[in-house]
Amino acid sequence: MNGKIRILFIALNVFLSVCFIKSQTVTVTVDAKKEIGRVNPLLYGINVARWDEGIFPDSTKDMLLTCDRDAIRKVRDGGFTLLKYPGGNDADHYVWNDPNNSAGEMDTDEYAAFLKAVGAEGFITVNFNESPALAAEWVRYCNKEKGYNIKYWEVGDEQWGTWARGHTTPEKYAERFIEFVKAMKAVDSTISVAANVKPSDDPNDWTYRVLKTAGKYIDMVTFTFYPLPNTNENEDSLLTSTTRFRHEYMTIRNVLRATLPEEKADTMWIINVGYNSISGYPGPITLSIANALWTADILGTMAELGTQVACFWALHNTYPPRGGDYGVLSADGRNIPSYSYYVFPLYTHLFGKILVESLSSDPNVSVYASRFGDDTLSVIFINKDPRNDKELRVSLRGFDPSPTGRIWILDAKRKLQRLPGTQIRIGQTNFSLHLPKYSIVAVQLLRAGAILPPVNIALHARASASSYSLTDPYFGPQSAVDGKLHTRWASAAWASKDGSDQQWFQIDLGIPKTFNRIVIRWAKGYGTEYTIAVSVDGKRWNDVLKQSNGKGKVEQLDFNPVTARYIRLHGTKGSKAISTYSIYEFEVYNTHERRSF
Repeated sequence: MNGKIRILFIALNVFLSVCFIKSQTVTVTVDAKKEIGRVNPLLYGINVARWDEGIFPDSTKDMLLTCDRDAIRKVRDGGFTLLKYPGGNDADHYVWNDPNNSAGEMDTDEYAAFLKAVGAEGFITVNFNESPALAAEWVRYCNKEKGYNIKYWEVGDEQWGTWARGHTTPEKYAERFIEFVKAMKAVDSTISVAANVKPSDDPNDWTYRVLKTAGKYIDMVTFTFYPLPNTNENEDSLLTSTTRFRHEYMTIRNVLRATLPEEKADTMWIINVGYNSISGYPGPITLSIANALWTADILGTMAELGTQVACFWALHNTYPPRGGDYGVLSADGRNIPSYSYYVFPLYTHLFGKILVESLSSDPNVSVYASRFGDDTLSVIFINKDPRNDKELRVSLRGFDPSPTGRIWILDAKRKLQRLPGTQIRIGQTNFSLHLPKYSIVAVQLLRAGAILPPVNIALHARASASSYSLTDPYFGPQSAVDGKLHTRWASAAWASKDGSDQQWFQIDLGIPKTFNRIVIRWAKGYGTEYTIAVSVDGKRWNDVLKQSNGKGKVEQLDFNPVTARYIRLHGTKGSKAISTYSIYEFEVYNTHERRSF
C-alpha cells in the first residue's frame, strides 16, 4: 500500500473511532413502583467549625450586627438540613464554656442562632478529654436553660485514630462513653448519643470491642469517609470509591448484628459524620467538578443504603499551600460556591423522598430515582466518564409520563442551570436524554393525566393602596404579594376607632389573565364589608364579588372565571384594629387551568 494512502487510511480509522466513542448509548431502567427506601432530609448535613471566625467575627452580643449574612443565606439556600459542631478532631480540644475562648470564634449561642437562621437540625460532639459533667452541663445549657433542643450528640471524634487527642483502647473508650451517656441523659433523657467507630482496616476490632462493652448505651454509631490519601489526588480512584463506601457501611452493620440484639442492630443509625474526597491537606481535586460528581454519587449511595444522617466536610476550610479547599464556600469572605455546593440544592430541591429502583448498564453512569408522592418522578444521572458523552435510553416501569419534563445540569460550565424541556425526548413509557461527559443531570417528570396545583399569579405583582401605615417600613402594599406570610400591607394606622374608614388595595398583573379564585390571608385588621372589582384597562371596573360578613383569617373567594389585568379590593367597613385592613398575602388563582411541566 502506498505510504501516503496508508497514513490517510490510519488517520481515517482514528477519526471514525473517535467519532464512534464520543457519544455512547446507555440503557437505564427506572421502576417507579418498586420502593427501596425513604430519604431522610438529615442526609444533607454539613460540618461547621467553631474556629470558623468568618461567620460570627465579633462577640456574641454583636452577632446580629457583624455576622456573615451572605454565607448564612447560601447555607439556607443550599438546603443544608443539619449543622454539625464544633468541627472534627478539634472537638476533643474545645471547652465550650471556657471564658478564654476567642470572641471571634463561633460559640454555642451563635451556633444555635445559625441553626435557627437556616432551619437546620443541630448535632454536637463533646470533648472526650474533659469530664462527663462538663458535657452534661452543655446539654443542660442547650436544652434546658436556652431551649435550643439539640437532639443529636456524639462523644469524641475518631478516638480510634492515633492522631486523636485522647486516643485510647476500645475498652477504655467504651467505659468512658458509658459515663458520658449517663451524665448527659440524666439532664435530658430524650437526646440520642453516638459512639464514633472505625469502619474498616480494623485489625484490633475496635468497633466490635466498643459495641461489645457499651452497646446497651449506644443510640447511634458514627464514622468518617475520605477515600483518597493526600498523596494521591486521582479522579478515577475517587469516582470508583462508592463501592468501598458500601463495603465499609455494611461492615459496620454486620458488626452491629454480631454484638447487639437483632432489632437494635438492624435499625441503629449509621451516620457518616465527615466525608470529602481526600483525607488531609486538600489540593485542587476538592475544587474540581470531579469532586461534585463524587459528592452526588456518594449522596445517592448513602440514600440507597438507608443512611439517615450525613455531614459533608465542610462549610469553610481552605488550604492555600496545596491550592485546595474542603469548603463548599470560599473562605476569603466572598463565599464563592464550589462545584460541590451545587450538589446539595440539586438533591434538596429536585430529588424526592421516596427512593425507587434504578439500574444502569454503564458503570460510568450512576442513576438515582425518587418520587414526590405518586405523580412526580425525579431522576439524577451522573456521568463519571471524563471523555465520552452518553446517550441514555431510559425505560420507565409503573410510571406513564406527560409529554414534557424539566431538566437541570451541573458541569464545569453550568452550575445547576435549567435547560429547555426539549432536551428530553419523552415516549409513552420511556425517554431519551443526552448526558454530557463529567456532568450531573436532574430530570423531573409528571405522571400523564396529573395536574399541578394552580399557581398564584399575584405573586410579585405590582401593588398599590389608598394608604399604608408608617409605623413600620414593611407595611407597604408590596408586602401583600411578596410570598412571605410574616410581612403585610397595613392600611393607615388609627384612621378610625370603629373600622369605618374606607380603604382600597389593588394589584396589576401586567397583562390580562384569567382567574376564578382569590385567597386573602388577613392579619389582625380585616374587612367585614368589601367589594372585589376587576378591570382590563384600570378605568372601567366590574364587581365580581361582594362580601358583607367577613370573618378575617383566611378567606377563599370563588367566582365565575374572569379575564382582567387589575384587581381591586374596596373596603367599606373593617375590624376594630390599629390598621382597619391588613393583609399578609393577596393570592389569585385560575383553578380551571390544567398545568403540567
